Amino acid sequence: MFNFIKVYKAKSKLYCGLANKEQSKFDKALKCLDESLEIMPDYKYALSLKGEIYEEMEVYDKALKCFDKAIDIDPYYINTWVKKGKLLLSLKQYDDAIELYDKSLKINKDDFYILLNKTWTYVEKEDYESALESADYNLKIFPEQKNCLLQKAHIFREMSNIEKAIKYHKKLVELYPSYQEGWFQLTLDYHDLNKIEEAEEYLEKSVKLDKSGEHNYHHIILLNELKKYEKALKLTNKQLKIDEDPTLHCFKGRFLDKLNNIDEAIKNYKIAIKEYELCIKEYSLIPIFWQYNHLSIFRQMWVYRLICSII
Repeated sequence: MFNFIKVYKAKSKLYCGLANKEQSKFDKALKCLDESLEIMPDYKYALSLKGEIYEEMEVYDKALKCFDKAIDIDPYYINTWVKKGKLLLSLKQYDDAIELYDKSLKINKDDFYILLNKTWTYVEKEDYESALESADYNLKIFPEQKNCLLQKAHIFREMSNIEKAIKYHKKLVELYPSYQEGWFQLTLDYHDLNKIEEAEEYLEKSVKLDKSGEHNYHHIILLNELKKYEKALKLTNKQLKIDEDPTLHCFKGRFLDKLNNIDEAIKNYKIAIKEYELCIKEYSLIPIFWQYNHLSIFRQMWVYRLICSII
């Protein structure tokens, strides 16, 4: 009974820490986690979460120490290895991250997430030869895994070898014909090769499979580049029912302009400008600390200037 109460209290403090972290109340979150660790000093989840918070606070030395403690407690808990590896990667400590993943693989042999992240580290390091060797090994263990196929194709794209990237993207859609991401990547491949008819063909499939609208913005941009303005306008109108982003009105104005509907084009440009001016006004009221987390508004400010130059 005592152990049950102890675990319950520690978990309650963990959830308290998580709730405060999600609200960016880091000091309160750390206090909750310290209280959790007073109850259960070897509580790996509390240590791992504490490491995440220190990472968000950019106190990287403390974050790494928390991850190390959590790994020492349970070296079979993959999540902590991945968190530490990603932090080392963000700090551009590539060799340390690779060494970490190799150490993990001695304990957690052929773990999918460790193998995948090790390969991405080689990619970020721009060591493409090692990345390809690592990706080949991953595909040997997981020959039909989506992320492994995408990763191999991505490496070839980074090497500007689009033809070989296409080979893996085609294998992906052959195995998973309803996997929208595969068709979208093929669209990009053929677009980069300036093979417009093939790009349009794959784009059509990607749009049909994109039920969530996740890639609608990319689809709209590609349709614009392919000069398929009627299709682009149709998709823009569809997306505007989901999202009243001023960027969409800017796009809509462009497509209407290209289709010689000047009055409606100007109307949409004006809507976009009005919305951007509001965004910029609101942006100026945001405290400096939070401005860095509002990258979308930076994008909106850039597009605002673009719109003004258009009209």
